[in-house]
Amino acid sequence: MQYQLIKTQNQLNEFVEQISNKPILAIDTEFMRRRTLYPEVALIQVYDGEHLALIDPLAELSLFDFWQILRDPKVLKVLHSPSEDIEVFQKYAGFVPAPLFDTQFALQLLGNGNCMGFAHMVKNLLDIEIDKSESRTNWLQRPLTNSQLDYAAADVFHLLPCFEIIIKQINDANFFDIVIAESELIAQKRAYQIPDELLYKDIKNAWQLKPADLVILRELAAWRRNKAIRKNLALNFVLKEHNLVEIVKRKPTSLNAMRNIPDIESSEVNRSGVEILKCLEQAKRVEIQDHPPTLRRLIDFPDYKKVAKDIKQKITAVAKKQAIPEDVFASKKQINQLISWNWKLDSETRKTTPKPDLLRSWRYNYIKDALKEWDV
Repeated sequence: MQYQLIKTQNQLNEFVEQISNKPILAIDTEFMRRRTLYPEVALIQVYDGEHLALIDPLAELSLFDFWQILRDPKVLKVLHSPSEDIEVFQKYAGFVPAPLFDTQFALQLLGNGNCMGFAHMVKNLLDIEIDKSESRTNWLQRPLTNSQLDYAAADVFHLLPCFEIIIKQINDANFFDIVIAESELIAQKRAYQIPDELLYKDIKNAWQLKPADLVILRELAAWRRNKAIRKNLALNFVLKEHNLVEIVKRKPTSLNAMRNIPDIESSEVNRSGVEILKCLEQAKRVEIQDHPPTLRRLIDFPDYKKVAKDIKQKITAVAKKQAIPEDVFASKKQINQLISWNWKLDSETRKTTPKPDLLRSWRYNYIKDALKEWDV
């Protein structure tokens, strides 16, 4: 396996010229996610079947011409389980490469089980054991070791021959458009940012709180994310999620009172205590009629189990007819997403909230008649 580590602009320009007319590129990224909200990109691996390069984004490089290749709709970009890679490209390139072919999802669509790891795929399809000892390595260190570089290069070196086996089966089943559409859907979902005023609904145990408490949680949840974005800190490094609810329940009026809350660390109070108290004060100014209603879990709706079972049966019938694995068509989470969309959101909220997976993209094309009463 031969590859080059690209650290200069001349090297990158030459590589871009080499791959500029290739119809298929195998791509991977290495990144770190330590205390940051956003992934820190450390390496971009690209293989066209002839030229394999590891691009060092920490070097002083202009990636403009390289990004144009990833933008080219005539070039198929192949990745394995690209959800986090999509986030990397959204952050650092400002777009998501398309069309994008996810080999992990393709295998799932072909009935090979959920979430097959890369090493497992390579063993199954190529009968090659790959070394995964560097999977938890520090990719931001410089210089990278030969072992790190070999590991990173292997990810795309083996990805391309795996794709060549998978694409034949996908084309035989006429599933190519589904694979592409699923990656587009993942990119759309990654790009969506929940509005500040709705963040509190996703906080664990928020359903236990009364409206007067939810208005505090709403303030805190919005503040926490905005600070995380501003400081590029992971949410729990701003304030741990379970501490949000504890603060809401105890309503401290001073920094000392906040320090006495179990599990609240002094460092959290030192960094953010004053801001948290301001959120509590801000919540007090909200009129009662503007308090959010108590949150209901789906399990609290009397007909939930019956309705979920009915939807699942309809999906099962469609999936069998189309020869698509049922768990690919709709997970329990996706069924719950559909029910929540109908039962929990009013017409105004639906206008600013993405439709559930079953009401958009490729799934909707198959399921729209069976679930037409849910398409509000």
